[in-house]
Amino acid sequence: MSTFNSLSYATRLVDAGVPRDQAEVHALVLQSVYDEEHKQYATKADFLELRQEVKQQILHLEVKTDRIEAKTDQLEIKTDRIEAKMNQIEAKTDQLELKTDRIEAKMNLIEAKTNQIEAKINEVEVKLSAEISGLTKTVNECKDEFLRFRSDVSVLRTSHKYIVWIGGGVATMCLSVIALCIPIFLHTLK
Repeated sequence: MSTFNSLSYATRLVDAGVPRDQAEVHALVLQSVYDEEHKQYATKADFLELRQEVKQQILHLEVKTDRIEAKTDQLEIKTDRIEAKMNQIEAKTDQLELKTDRIEAKMNLIEAKTNQIEAKINEVEVKLSAEISGLTKTVNECKDEFLRFRSDVSVLRTSHKYIVWIGGGVATMCLSVIALCIPIFLHTLK
């Protein structure tokens, strides 16, 4: 850095014909302007100090960068683990969806079979209801006929028809025996 030599400047002014008092004041004023002006300029020492600070900041940033890189590596490892777990979960979800679809298909088949069975049960119920209704009618008819027969038997007991009825039964049996014996008798004649 260049320096201002006020003594040399004042001597030159005096040599040029400026009175010494004025030359010294002029040199002092110019020295103060020069000093003021040069305060804002950086010196080599300023640059060395700045260089040292920048180096420290770079080292500090490198340390922080290394930490960030280490954390980034850890995060990448964790992210890979999470992705692997997500893939496992997705695979299990897919398996569950397949099983659910199979179960739904089986449920649909069971529901269809249940509907078929219900239809058959309804058919059987209708048939049984019809048959029970027919049987009830037949039973009622039988009851009515039995009641008539019973009343006929009670009438026969009290009348002479009872004896005729028994005689008719005996005669019918005798004729049946004779009818059975005739073919046997005819067969023996041959």
